[in-house]
Amino acid sequence: MLGQIAAPRFRVDVPSAMTLRVTTTAEATTVAVRGEIDLPVLGRLRARLGEEIDLAPRALVLDLSQVSFCGTGGITELLVAASEAHVSGVPFAIAADGRAVLRPIRVLGLARVLPIHGSVEAALAWLAVLPRLRGSGSGRA
Repeated sequence: MLGQIAAPRFRVDVPSAMTLRVTTTAEATTVAVRGEIDLPVLGRLRARLGEEIDLAPRALVLDLSQVSFCGTGGITELLVAASEAHVSGVPFAIAADGRAVLRPIRVLGLARVLPIHGSVEAALAWLAVLPRLRGSGSGRA
């Protein structure tokens, strides 16, 4: 009986469950993500983060405080963004305080790899100190 069920002959487009808001100041650009980071939105997220990194802001904060779901592809995008920002010389931080983002990062052991902060304010404060931290280590042998 199951073999007789035909697949629908039309495509169903599911509306994106993710929105992006970009805020730019003299100090940093913040990309705020709201909703779900799953397979259908990964390309959009990657493109937007790539565009912002290409603009070479003084610093870039990815605000994930309003994310309700983050799949494995989303975690991969966080790693890609951190890597691309590093290669481009753009200081980068992630603001996240919810289980949807923090739990997979902790389970995968990525907390030491990704610059995670509990709020946008904490991320901005860390980014403001980062040049001094990097400068203090350069004179050591």
